[in-house]
Amino acid sequence: MYTVPKANRTRFGFTLIEAIASIGLLTVGIVAVLGALGSVSRTESRARQISVMTSLAQHKYDELVATTLNLNSSQSGDFRDQNNTDYTWSASVDQTGVTNLVCVTVTVNPTADSSNSAPIGRVSGLLYQPPTTSTTTSGTTTGGG
Repeated sequence: MYTVPKANRTRFGFTLIEAIASIGLLTVGIVAVLGALGSVSRTESRARQISVMTSLAQHKYDELVATTLNLNSSQSGDFRDQNNTDYTWSASVDQTGVTNLVCVTVTVNPTADSSNSAPIGRVSGLLYQPPTTSTTTSGTTTGGG
């Protein structure tokens, strides 16, 4: 009986060690891809929330500027009038150093998350407040007696 010497044999297939190593590498790759997808999803959700809050802040800023004749103090509130209880707003008025010109800043925060890492929406703008003029009438009284 004739047998083929070991040096002339051809290899077919993978060894067990090669199969285990390739499965390990494939697992590491899949875990890395899933982790990246989770991170992208969280980032996209945060960006969408910031966009919504900035839009709410812009609308509130426009409303305050259009309806308030004299913004002298800070104000705050929520968006219940729009059936949205997820966010609150605050408006601050800062002097600019220029007569009759103030900086109005509207900030929108999420109601549920008050941590420092929570996203916020903020809009600022300059507002001219015309000087208040007061007119006094002086009358003359004459006394008789």
